Amino acid sequence: MGLRKTIQRYLQVGRHRAFRRFWLGMMISRAGDAFTAVALSWVVLGLAGPVQLGIVLMCFGLPRVVSGPVAGRILDRIDPRPLLAADNAVRAALIAVVPVLLWLHRLAVADLYVIAAASALCSAVTEVAEASLVPRLVDDEHLEGANSLLAANWEVASIAGPALSGVIVATAGAGFALLVDAASFAVMAALCLSLPAFRPVRSAGPGATAAGPAILFRFPAVLVLTVCGVGLLCLDGMATVLYPVYCRTFLHVTATGYGILVSAAGVGALLGVVVGPGLFSRLPVGWRIGGALAVAAPLFGLLRLAPDLPVAAVLLGLATFGVAPYFAFDRTLMQRLVPDDVRSRLAGARMTVSSLGFPLGSAAGGALIGAVGVPAMIVVIAGFFLAFAALPVLAVGLSAHPGARGAARAGQNTG
Repeated sequence: MGLRKTIQRYLQVGRHRAFRRFWLGMMISRAGDAFTAVALSWVVLGLAGPVQLGIVLMCFGLPRVVSGPVAGRILDRIDPRPLLAADNAVRAALIAVVPVLLWLHRLAVADLYVIAAASALCSAVTEVAEASLVPRLVDDEHLEGANSLLAANWEVASIAGPALSGVIVATAGAGFALLVDAASFAVMAALCLSLPAFRPVRSAGPGATAAGPAILFRFPAVLVLTVCGVGLLCLDGMATVLYPVYCRTFLHVTATGYGILVSAAGVGALLGVVVGPGLFSRLPVGWRIGGALAVAAPLFGLLRLAPDLPVAAVLLGLATFGVAPYFAFDRTLMQRLVPDDVRSRLAGARMTVSSLGFPLGSAAGGALIGAVGVPAMIVVIAGFFLAFAALPVLAVGLSAHPGARGAARAGQNTG
């Protein structure tokens, strides 16, 4: 797909008014999340230390294991708009409490544990809705473009958010940065209320009575995708541990070099999310998904041979460019394979399983890098990329599923 057709594809997605509002709200919310990561980390380190910071960050993630399936079940049964608005309004209030307590000199680390856990419990509603509502906001042929735009929000926020938040924290204080985050949630709540009404889909499709992660076994193709997704999150956790050690002991660069390497990964991922899907659009579905992962493997493996930071930054940027389209492919195919009446429930189940990926990968990465060293760990991660790439290619029935064939036709139409 050429650049002109890529731009046209996104312009066509943008013609859906409801999706524009939802996408804008998610972009603002993701930027706010990036603000929170920097500002709250600064607050915790000022009050306590790195151990407490790790607990606070854990509290922002683990509660979704419980709330994800609950959010999915509720979203399948009622109009999502009030739930989305309530989720974001509550999180706006929770985050706004932090600067108030900070300015009153009454903030304790225990308060942050509670606020983080409560925010995480609520956030499952928006996370599940992002995965399940898109087919009700855009036409089927625009699903992949819509999911790519939503994925791009993550990448833009991860690149620009921390830097901008750092400037605000340095000039106006962490409290003000957290108020900006609270305002972003309030804007998202208002935009959710402006979406059109969604009628609950009450037909009993396959897996309609299944609960929790068990529902994944009713959809074998989605189970394969989920295994790949969890595997990639594990690899992300391992790589996050690897990068600073790689910079210090292999490339022999300072924290500035580490920042450059991570920024190169972010830029590559952003370009891959926006432009990458078109490069794989004419491949069969299984090969399209596996191809995105397979491309990343040798590029990441070459980090072991990089002579300096510029070469390493280019290689890592190309690797993240290759793998980035996977997430749009994964979500689009899941949306096409799963009936409307259980899509939110299945998205919640996937969240429960996926929430464990990054922390498990981080823990494994910390142990592995101490045991085998940096060069061997690079090879291990590259090898796992290839292993996960093979799963969708070899999965029986993935490309033969009617929903997968629809995905293939949509890819050919936009190619």
